Amino acid sequence: MPRLSLCMIGRDNEPIIRRCLESVVPWVDEIIFVDTGSVDRTAEIAAELGACIYHFPWCDDFSAARNVSVEHATGDWLFWMDTDDTLPAESGQRLRALADGSHAPQTLAYSAQVQCLGRFDGEMTVVDHVKLFRNLPDLRFEFRIHEQLLPSIRRLGGEVERSDIVVLHHGSNLAGAEKQGKYDRDLRILMKELEERPDHPFALFNLGMTYSDMGEHEVALGYLRRSLGVSNPSDSQVGKAQALLVGCLCSLGQWDEALTECERALDYRPQDPELGFRRGIILHELRRLDEAEQQYLQVLHARGEAKFSSIDPGVVGHKLLHNLALVERDLGRWDVAEAVLRDSLVETPAYVPTRRALIETMLSTTLRPATIEREIERLAGHDGGADEAIALLVQLRALQGLVDEARDLAESGVAEHPDSKAVREARTRLLFECGPPEDAEQALLGTLEQDGPSAAALHNLSAIQLRMGKLNHALKACEASLVLRPDAAQTLQLHEEINRAMQLG
Repeated sequence: MPRLSLCMIGRDNEPIIRRCLESVVPWVDEIIFVDTGSVDRTAEIAAELGACIYHFPWCDDFSAARNVSVEHATGDWLFWMDTDDTLPAESGQRLRALADGSHAPQTLAYSAQVQCLGRFDGEMTVVDHVKLFRNLPDLRFEFRIHEQLLPSIRRLGGEVERSDIVVLHHGSNLAGAEKQGKYDRDLRILMKELEERPDHPFALFNLGMTYSDMGEHEVALGYLRRSLGVSNPSDSQVGKAQALLVGCLCSLGQWDEALTECERALDYRPQDPELGFRRGIILHELRRLDEAEQQYLQVLHARGEAKFSSIDPGVVGHKLLHNLALVERDLGRWDVAEAVLRDSLVETPAYVPTRRALIETMLSTTLRPATIEREIERLAGHDGGADEAIALLVQLRALQGLVDEARDLAESGVAEHPDSKAVREARTRLLFECGPPEDAEQALLGTLEQDGPSAAALHNLSAIQLRMGKLNHALKACEASLVLRPDAAQTLQLHEEINRAMQLG
């Protein structure tokens, strides 16, 4: 019977290594663990669980460390995992059965679906990784970071088959200093990679992806364009690079160019769901609502047909339904929007943006206080939903005419959630609609200072200042709003009202 070896590397992973290894120990015959410089009990815990421990000094090269683990493995088939991965039991059974089964001679490896879990329900990216491969001397990892087996498989003329193995990756939701530290490390290693492989499309792609994740979209665009310029159209990263490039343009507000790039990419990949999803977003932003609706429906009806290398499954599921509902809402089809949002919540009932959108939709139609309050209670029970629930309850009380209660909720909400944009906006909206103009003006100025320029906030500030007779201030705020949203009909009308008031003196 073929032997199956688990090959791993790690350093200072004491809090998580036991969970990882205990999930995979029952399914493998051998564990090779290469420690790259731990000062904690990582290697000791791995040894307790049966691993053979080897040491390799860290040299900013994940492939070098992984290849040491491969060189020490004795199995016929090798399976690799990260220390922040776990293998569900059903996937362990599939892994064992696959390794023990028969294989076509040209099949050198199998891919697994790595589910990178986000912080909240409904947030996940699915990546196909080559995880199980034959123990051959010429099959080795390449690239310092985001290490790959595919290049050596291709040189050997081999093939990669898909498997139904799922690996859960728990390390995707870092925050704060820990997240910044990972970015710093990744950029350092990627720059070394680029020095060694000038203009390599994969190195350039990874730099673009990293800068995009960091929110540095202008820098990301440069690397992504360079990567696409030197890539073969069949390279595995090309589709993702095109989607990231379009996403960066959207983040920079360059919607027309984003549409051009997206449609150019779709000419080559007409069934690519992520590109189709992004085209829907762009068309919605450009107020081409009927086209946006058709684009989302096209992706929805085609879902399940394409095979992906790296994708957020929400773009063919709950996030697509969410966006489609917002288009229906803007088309005035409130009943359709509510029905689509409820369909989306069947897939991911704890996804906060969709629960919030459902409540907002209900608040904008026939008022059903008891039903809305039940939805708000559900929202409050979701991770990340408590402050959103307060903001929506403020709106509900205001619509019920309970202005004093709404004001008390808003003030206590701001005190309880001082960093919540949703609560601040609810308080500001309440003051704009029901409060003294002076208080509304101060709240809007505070919102703009804390959250940055917003077309809606600037419009409301302009309207309040017009009401207060501050015509020059109102004109300045209105024109700033139009810079951000030049075709907004209500803001253009407000601009005319301010000019008429100024002419009247």
